[in-house]
Amino acid sequence: MDLKSFHNWVLALGLLGSGAPGLAGGFQPMDVDQLTRKAEIVLHAKVLGSQCQQDAEGRVYTRIELQVHEVWKGSVKSSPFVVVHGGGSLQRRHTVISGQVEYSTGDEVVAFLVLNQRQEGVTLGLAQGKFSVWTDSATGKQMVGNAFHGSLPPQAQKMGATATPSSSPVSLADLRKRVQGARP
Repeated sequence: MDLKSFHNWVLALGLLGSGAPGLAGGFQPMDVDQLTRKAEIVLHAKVLGSQCQQDAEGRVYTRIELQVHEVWKGSVKSSPFVVVHGGGSLQRRHTVISGQVEYSTGDEVVAFLVLNQRQEGVTLGLAQGKFSVWTDSATGKQMVGNAFHGSLPPQAQKMGATATPSSSPVSLADLRKRVQGARP
């Protein structure tokens, strides 16, 4: 699969597999069990860094390296493990894809991934397939969440981000059990 096909596939995966914010007809996020079933790999990792690149046709994409802590589903051949997605900023060119996942250097994450032909990870359902991990200051427990599941990290809440109204806190241990219990 060339990069153009990859970008089209990522867009279709996000739009057809999970819906997309802003599309007519509403948005139906995948639950954790759906994410787990559709994912080829689920891993707990730390973001080492990212780099924006440009393909031969001029499209901008981002390449992220993850230091793998644990693999909850599937297997990976190396750590760091590479995840890619369309969009990013390169020189003066900025490409934005609505609902696209964002990985920040130093963040701890749980990622639900499918593989492209180069065996690179692609985050399932755009932003739905990445959970941030943080330690709750009151309990000392590791917690997880994104805009669809669990709660958001304190730094995201301070910046005004909100999760879906039905979201409630989820621990990293509970998410791990749910993922590993939902596997076929």
